[in-house]
Amino acid sequence: MVYLFDDELLDTKDDFTGWDNKTGTEAAEEALEEALAKERLAELESELEQDERPIDYEAELESEEEETALASGKRLKREMQAEAIRRLEEAARTEKDFRDVVEEWNKLDRNRERRERDHENLRGDVPLEYQAVLEPKLIPHWMNNPAYRQLMDGNFLDILFDCPNEMHNLTADSFISCMVEELSEEHKEVLYFLSLRLYSTTRLAAVRGQSDRNIRKLRKTIRKKLQRQMYDHLCTKPENTLTLKERRFWEEYSKIAKKQGKDAMIRRENKTKHRKKKNRP
Repeated sequence: MVYLFDDELLDTKDDFTGWDNKTGTEAAEEALEEALAKERLAELESELEQDERPIDYEAELESEEEETALASGKRLKREMQAEAIRRLEEAARTEKDFRDVVEEWNKLDRNRERRERDHENLRGDVPLEYQAVLEPKLIPHWMNNPAYRQLMDGNFLDILFDCPNEMHNLTADSFISCMVEELSEEHKEVLYFLSLRLYSTTRLAAVRGQSDRNIRKLRKTIRKKLQRQMYDHLCTKPENTLTLKERRFWEEYSKIAKKQGKDAMIRRENKTKHRKKKNRP
C-alpha cells in the first residue's frame, strides 16, 4: 500500500485546495467508466437504428412454439401487474396512496367492462322507434316498423299475442294474466284497443258503432274491476315483498277506498293543461 504525504495530496496554490496527482487506482476507474460509457452509447445507437427500420409483420407466420411463448408472456405480464398492485396496496399509508390504489382498481374494472361489452349485443334503453330511419333511400319505411323488426329477429310472441283474446299472454305475471283472461269479450276488446292500440274513445266508438259516452263508461267499469282485484291481491301479500309501484298503488287505493267504498277507483292523471277561460266583454 502506498502512503502519500500532505504535500503530495493537497495543492494550496492560489488559495485552492484540491487533489494534486491521481493514483493508479483512480486512473483505472476513470478508464473503466469511459469504456462503459462508450458501450452504452453504442447500444443506444444500435437501438435507434433498429427502431428506424420498418418491421415486416407479415414476413412469416408464427409457429406453435412462438404462440405458446406469446401466451406465456401475456400471462407473465398479468402476474407482474397483479404483483405490482399488491405491493402498491401494502405500501399505501397516506390518503393519496389509497387514492392511487383505488384508481388502479377502477382502471382494471373499466378494462374488464370494455372487454365484456365487446361480446354483448344490446339495444339499449331507447325504444325501437328511435332507431328507425326517417327517410330511407334503399329500404322501405315500413320495414323500420318495430313489429316487423321483431319479426325478422325471431321475436314472434308480441305478434302472436297481439289480439284481444290472447293479450293476457303478453305479461309474465300469472295473477295479472289470469285477471285479464277472465274479462268478458266486450271488456277485452275495449281494453285491447284503448290500452294496447292506444285508440281514443271517439275512434273506438266509431269502430264499434257506439257513442263516446258508452265507451268511457265501459272503460271506467273495467278500471274499477281490475283495480279492486289488484288491491285485494296485494292485501294478501306480505308488506315487505311489495315493490315500490305496488306499495304506491296500495297506499293510494286504501285512502280512496276509505272515502268511496266499493266505488273507489284511481283516476288517470290528466296531463293536459286546463284551458283558460276567456273573459267576455
